[in-house]
Amino acid sequence: MNELKDKKILLHACCGPCSLGAIEPLLDDGADITLFFYNPCIIDGEFERRLEALTTVAEHYNLPLVVPPHDYSFFTSYAQDYATAQEGGARCSLCMDDRLKASAKYAGENGFDFYTTTLTVSPHKNSKLIFSLAECIKSDAPFLPRDFKKRDGFLLSTRRAKELGIYRQNFCGCEYSFNNAARRDGGV
Repeated sequence: MNELKDKKILLHACCGPCSLGAIEPLLDDGADITLFFYNPCIIDGEFERRLEALTTVAEHYNLPLVVPPHDYSFFTSYAQDYATAQEGGARCSLCMDDRLKASAKYAGENGFDFYTTTLTVSPHKNSKLIFSLAECIKSDAPFLPRDFKKRDGFLLSTRRAKELGIYRQNFCGCEYSFNNAARRDGGV
């Protein structure tokens, strides 16, 4: 018997494409998914583009979508001291921890059986770090440790994004990753 059959899962979604790499495996396991788009780290303008893409995904799979208020200044309040930190370093750890804590809190307060995140879809995110951050969070809803990049999750996400014609970004979402991508790509 499948451990997730009919279980309520809060899926923290960083964007539409990454959610596509997590939704199908969870649905295949019989999970009842609600998408949670909490991402204060995403710059204005980009936030709206990603929300539009995720809304398309939610409608495609007929999934509920929860969108807390967006406050980029909250992200900068803790990230600005790490402005020059390497991508994937201390700033990113703080950001992932914030998103996991918000997801855990919402899941625990709203009767979810588990929460998890699409952050593990990206080959640029360290799933072991994400799992270790989640282990330190107390919640009535436990974290479901799934490395969605395994079994071609990232490939699935890019393929499905193309099929649905949704926006797929080339940076994590904050101004620091935007600037890194602009330098790398000669403009975003």
